[in-house]
Amino acid sequence: MTPEPSAARLGPAIKLGYGIGCIAYSLPYQVLASVFLFFATVILGIPPLWAGVIIAISAVWDAVSDPLMGAISDYTVNPRLGRRHPYLLAGGILVAVLTWGMWSIDAGASVTVKTLLLFGCVLLLKTALTAYVAPYNALGGELSTDYDERSSIQSYRALFYLSGMILALVGSNMWFFRSTPEYPKGQLNPAAYPAMGLTFALIALAAALVTLVSTRHFIPSLAKRTPFESSGKIGPKSFHRDLKNASTNRDFVALAAMIFVIEVGFQIGIAMGFHVNTYTYELPGPIIGLLGLIVLGSSIISQPFWVWFSGRYDKKNALWLGLVLGLSGFIGGPFTHIFWGFFPLDVATLPYSLGVFMILAGLGNGAFMSIPYAMVADAVDANELETGTRDEGLYFGLYTFAYKLGTSISLVGSGIVLHLIGFSAKSPEQGEATRYWLAMTPAWLLILTVPLVAFTLRRYSIDRDRQHEIRRLIEERGETPPCS
Repeated sequence: MTPEPSAARLGPAIKLGYGIGCIAYSLPYQVLASVFLFFATVILGIPPLWAGVIIAISAVWDAVSDPLMGAISDYTVNPRLGRRHPYLLAGGILVAVLTWGMWSIDAGASVTVKTLLLFGCVLLLKTALTAYVAPYNALGGELSTDYDERSSIQSYRALFYLSGMILALVGSNMWFFRSTPEYPKGQLNPAAYPAMGLTFALIALAAALVTLVSTRHFIPSLAKRTPFESSGKIGPKSFHRDLKNASTNRDFVALAAMIFVIEVGFQIGIAMGFHVNTYTYELPGPIIGLLGLIVLGSSIISQPFWVWFSGRYDKKNALWLGLVLGLSGFIGGPFTHIFWGFFPLDVATLPYSLGVFMILAGLGNGAFMSIPYAMVADAVDANELETGTRDEGLYFGLYTFAYKLGTSISLVGSGIVLHLIGFSAKSPEQGEATRYWLAMTPAWLLILTVPLVAFTLRRYSIDRDRQHEIRRLIEERGETPPCS
């Protein structure tokens, strides 16, 4: 019997199978984000300016392609594979091939050839990642119409998203970049990168196939874009119309604005985190890595709590609590160690005193890794009631676009901050004032963003009762189109 997406709860095996697929995105994406610049400049010998241009162009394309790819999957009509699964299959294969290919570029080729190959691989890889993840995120919003079950589904997705990040960071440094007699600093070993690329490519492909197989039984009964007319073809006019509809969805706009503001504020601190830990706290690399794992690990183990809390007290209230916990963690360390001086800057005790705040930061971060995605799915229901169409792909693509846009602005902002506080990249030591403001500037900027986050979150209005009413009206309407 074919299971049908409905208000019924899904089995853990289905949610586990869906969630595993997020590794196919987060693992290649995270290793690209964390290792690319070093690989391009040190291993391949590409000039930093050229590497920076590649990053900039690919980042712009990566952001703008998300809503476009989501909309393409919304309009897809495939009798055998439905709207989302063709891209899970094709995208998963392409992500694997391009991940292996990019990290296997011959370091002995000419600089021009290496630069062109790297540029092409990065653009194609980010296109493949978008082709996979935009329909993947949309599928997560389609598997259930139940208000609370959507939170549970997204918690599985967040769990494996974070697991992929950990695997990228820990796996690359502890396994592929381990020390050898010839290369005491393993990251300088050119042979490590093709092996890493092949291994991560196979893991990504396996994860994509697990999701494809685990959710294939839903294909016949997954929602179509519209039940009462042909899906039509996507074009500039239809894409513009759908964007306009999304821009008038007050609840979705509130979510997109919220995540944009959060990323602008919080990511500046994350982008500068390595500088703070190195120059202000003077921590060695392994301790810095451990603190990062504490944040990600806390985000993972918090997922059952956020599913329970949002079920008991609603999703919006879960985000309020997540905001308080995350803010306490991210600014608590700088204020207690630098501003007030409650804790000594002693390398022996810092992992413990900072670790407490990293746990709080991770717990708060966990809420925003899953709950907003469930809220996007609820906003799609409101769009269906208003327009008669289901555009999960577009909505999740636009949400990801807002996320990436905020992150990009924060990266630019972090460079500006470093310049303003007098940070010198050529100096192994920084002045006392620079060390102070390295820690405190991101903390004060976070505090300044809180009113904007609160304003956007307050504008989101879909709670459990309203979502149930929306679903009731949709089901009562059935095949009848909405009044224009």
